[in-house]
Amino acid sequence: MKYFLLLPHLLLLTSHTSFATEQTTDCQVIDEKLHHIRNGDAREWSDFPLQTSNSSYEVTFKSEINASARTLCLTQTDVKQNWDIALNGSKLGRLHRDENPTIGFWTIPKSTVIDGDNVLSISTKAKEPDDVRVGRVHIIDASMNSVLNEAGLEVTVHDADTGDSVPCRVTIISQEALMTVGAGSTDEMAVRPGVIYCNGTATFGLPAGEYEIVASRGPEYSIDSRSISIRSADSQHIDLTIRREVPTTGFVACDTHVHTLTHSGHGDSSVRERMLTLAGEAIELPIATDHNKHISYDEIAAELDVDSHFTPVIGNEVTTKIGHFNVFPVASVDTLIPDYKADNWDDISKSIYTTPDVKIAILNHARDIHSNFRPFDPKHHISVTGQNLDGGKLQANAIEIINSGAQQTDMMTLVHDWMGLLNAGLQITPVGSSDSHDVARYIVGQGRTYIRCDDGNPGRINVTDAVEAFVAGRVVVSCGLNADIRVNEQFGVGDTVPQSSHYRAEIDVKGPSWIEADRVDIFVNGVSVSVRNVRDENRGKPGVKETIEIDLPISKQQDAFVVAVVSGPGVRKLHWPIARPYQPTSPDYTPRCMAITGAIWIDADGDGVRTAAKAYAEQLYIQANNKPADLISKLQDYDRAVALQVAAKLMGIDEEAFIADVLPIARKAPPTVATAFQDYADLWRQSKRAQVGAGTE
Repeated sequence: MKYFLLLPHLLLLTSHTSFATEQTTDCQVIDEKLHHIRNGDAREWSDFPLQTSNSSYEVTFKSEINASARTLCLTQTDVKQNWDIALNGSKLGRLHRDENPTIGFWTIPKSTVIDGDNVLSISTKAKEPDDVRVGRVHIIDASMNSVLNEAGLEVTVHDADTGDSVPCRVTIISQEALMTVGAGSTDEMAVRPGVIYCNGTATFGLPAGEYEIVASRGPEYSIDSRSISIRSADSQHIDLTIRREVPTTGFVACDTHVHTLTHSGHGDSSVRERMLTLAGEAIELPIATDHNKHISYDEIAAELDVDSHFTPVIGNEVTTKIGHFNVFPVASVDTLIPDYKADNWDDISKSIYTTPDVKIAILNHARDIHSNFRPFDPKHHISVTGQNLDGGKLQANAIEIINSGAQQTDMMTLVHDWMGLLNAGLQITPVGSSDSHDVARYIVGQGRTYIRCDDGNPGRINVTDAVEAFVAGRVVVSCGLNADIRVNEQFGVGDTVPQSSHYRAEIDVKGPSWIEADRVDIFVNGVSVSVRNVRDENRGKPGVKETIEIDLPISKQQDAFVVAVVSGPGVRKLHWPIARPYQPTSPDYTPRCMAITGAIWIDADGDGVRTAAKAYAEQLYIQANNKPADLISKLQDYDRAVALQVAAKLMGIDEEAFIADVLPIARKAPPTVATAFQDYADLWRQSKRAQVGAGTE
């Protein structure tokens, strides 16, 4: 079905559009409302109606032939797929692929409008579901260039502390939508509808109207905004001021997953535009990770005079049929590409780690499907125990737990996956990244990793030191918020705390004034041991919002790792909106801003080494001499993580005996043990069902 609207013969001619207060050219209002259309049968998001019969948009209106070019203006929101715009069968272009509300403009060539009835349609051939709202349609009797340059605006953004102009993002908003501007990308500006990244000054045209102009520079800085009214033929200049609000001294802001259209072939950011976006979001250590290519940003960054703001690193997204792996640092662009055609993790890992200089391999978006393969699908992986059911070993030494360009419906899912791998004995660093291919649709550096190393000179970061700290887990993962954690006052992320009579953690909740934090979760060996609420009066405080203190419940029997997760409401405002999930598992989604600290290990047993839950399980199994009842009895002195690893060990040896003999014994054990064994049995069955289902596809 199509959405069909027939306007009456009497046309509404107005001297202004929906965004303008004054316009000298005539504007024909075609449709004043927004309408919901859906591609596919299933509802994509629960904030759309459950049912709709409208799979496309069509409106018929009367007009006269256009002797010269005119301009189509409309408002769109939640556009994920390619939607074609046609007038009387002639294609005018496509809606902007951007989920954010956007006011867009398209040229109507001469003689495209005809005398009498005209038909404007918007439709898609995409197979994937897409709920879209579109409408507020106008036809303006002027060329698009003249419409978008009816007035002029120059915006200069200064750093409040230095007084200097500063790389930034300028967002232009009208009626709660991104407003297309009269400018294109240059070496000084990266431009998309409603968004300009620049080195401190943005100059562009606008239709006459009222706007909100917002300056920002990522989550370490404040924002500044100004409401303006601009008339036809006006030329205005405004100054905005931002300042650093979040202390990150001793931590380098790194985005390990950065793409360009130039080298990856999809998205919309050229490599030259990418330099401006990196500086504008205050990324200090960007890793170039185009697919199966080694790319250097050094020369272009210097040419565009942004090389003082960041230190680029050559990397590669090794894109295989059984997972994507970001690897870095790579010795040079001439280095041999790792074998991305290998069909097993062992061969892929060998090829990665024999690539000159490479020290880091990150498993990317482990919960997403690419090439019909999801690395952490239940048929391949059991999360709570970090088990790979395919027989191979995960040899990556890092894993994305926040990918802001491929968000999870439950943003804690990959956090739990990572903690399961730590319990399995892997030394694996948590990673935040953006996976951005775009200038504005997915924001570069929105997901990022703060690495604990010298950040005194962003343009000359010691990459060797940063890589060493990264591998050691001296990191904090950020998606808007930030955090720091200390145990017994002096030990931070990546450190090992020596045996002590007590262990006290302090967590600094950090973020800018425009992002709230409301919750702190503390995990020990992957289990939540405390949940604290940030006081109402501190949630929007800039910098260190609050410091949470907690005595950690650590058993003397076993080592433990401690992780803090800070979270708050997701940003929806258009200067830095959190994207919806890339491959959602539900139509319901509540965006959150987050910070996840790297792990601090506690050497509670005092042997001088970190011992993971799986190692304790192996020791207990040997001590029990193949007597399940004795083994289960010993677990009363250990935590849930060890009990889960014991359950995995026994299930792997004999599934039938586990179900028939071991599980009944475990059910009589203390609740921590009984619950762990039952939970593992349920997850094992889930994986087996998934494997059987995969075999029948």
